[in-house]
Amino acid sequence: MALTALGVIAAFASVIVVDPLFGTIRTEWGLLGELLESYIVQPGFGLVAACYIWWRDGYNPLDRIQTPSLEGIAWIGFIPIGYEMAVRAVTPVLPMVGLSHSTHGGTATWRVFLDHPEIIVPGLVIMFAVMAPMEEILYRGVVHDALEPAIGSLGRVLIGGLLFGGMHLFLSGGVVSLLLTSIFGVLAAGGYERTENLTVPIIAHAGHWLMFTPI
Repeated sequence: MALTALGVIAAFASVIVVDPLFGTIRTEWGLLGELLESYIVQPGFGLVAACYIWWRDGYNPLDRIQTPSLEGIAWIGFIPIGYEMAVRAVTPVLPMVGLSHSTHGGTATWRVFLDHPEIIVPGLVIMFAVMAPMEEILYRGVVHDALEPAIGSLGRVLIGGLLFGGMHLFLSGGVVSLLLTSIFGVLAAGGYERTENLTVPIIAHAGHWLMFTPI
């Protein structure tokens, strides 16, 4: 819980510190700057994860970044697709309980890449090698692993997913954001728990950014 709270605080700090930098990049290279501005909170997550790893001498979740197995590859595909299916199933029910869900606007990232191939390489590096790892190392690596001594496998998946959703309650806003991102969190935590491989949720998360919308 404390790590999640620190992640939220660091994310807000990241907005303040990183936003001017991304704004400068957008001035010089518009499309790349626009892409970066979609991931403005992730540097804060990365800072919290790095500080925790430094504080926990001898603990390094980066050891769990490995080549995925066949099961891992299946999870990489299932996590974003399963999440999108869940969102489509839940969204029509929301008005019945007085809630609504507005989807992210704009053009899908892969379409932007097709129209502007000059940003494909830096864009993929930003998503897959920088931003997704910073978020997943904190919430699937550090937070999930911190739950391991206290509760069992199912508890880690559920609580870890809810903590991930709880972070979005403050950053994205609203109960609907909490609900939907908790679904993604549970799926990502399930994939990580099954494979013990951080590469799985990292690629799944970045893959969702590429094919669908930011989470």
